[in-house]
Amino acid sequence: MFFRVAALITEGFFDERFFMYPEDIDITRRIHRKYKTMYYPDISIMHIHEAASYKDKKMLKIHIINLIRYFNKWGWFFDKERRTINKNVLTQLGYKRD
Repeated sequence: MFFRVAALITEGFFDERFFMYPEDIDITRRIHRKYKTMYYPDISIMHIHEAASYKDKKMLKIHIINLIRYFNKWGWFFDKERRTINKNVLTQLGYKRD
């Protein structure tokens, strides 16, 4: 992820309530409210990770707790903002609902 410094100053840095896992989703979503976010599929970056939460119960617990915090912040099933963002992205990509 790359961010303009101005966007981080305006929208804030990573939410410290999320130690790991959904922190990237949260910051991207906050920045997306006021700034253009882009997906550029011609470039790929490999994230070498250990998938620790799949192997270690302590890390799985941290993963679950942080996801609960994320959904408590943004909404669980009825998240109008997320639904609107997803609809707009799919429309821009040319997907139509059957």
